[in-house]
Amino acid sequence: DWPFDDGAPPPHQIVDDWLNLLKTKFREEPGCCVAVHCVAGLGRAPVLVALALIECGMKYEDAVQFIRQKRRGAFNSKQLLYLEKYRPKMRLRCKDANGHCCVQ
Repeated sequence: DWPFDDGAPPPHQIVDDWLNLLKTKFREEPGCCVAVHCVAGLGRAPVLVALALIECGMKYEDAVQFIRQKRRGAFNSKQLLYLEKYRPKMRLRCKDANGHCCVQ
C-alpha cells in the first residue's frame, strides 16, 4: 500500500519504492507480471505505470498514449504535467546476467 492524494502526482518516496519493487521483482522472476491498482484506475495507478515505462526508455507521450489505449480517461492535467517534467534516471534499464533488459 502506497497511498497518495487522488489526482496528485506521487511523492518521491513512493516513486523510489515503486521502481525498486519493480527492479527487484523482475530480477527475481524475469518475465513475471506486476499488477497495480487504485480506486478508479484513472490517475494514481496509470501514473505509476507511466513512470515505469518512462524509466524503461519510453517517451512520456508514448507512455500516456499507450496507457490511454488501455484505460480511456486516464490522467488529469496535473498528472500529465508531472509526467512531462519527469526526468528518468533509467533505473529499470539494467541488464541481467544474460544481457536482457529487466523490464520487457
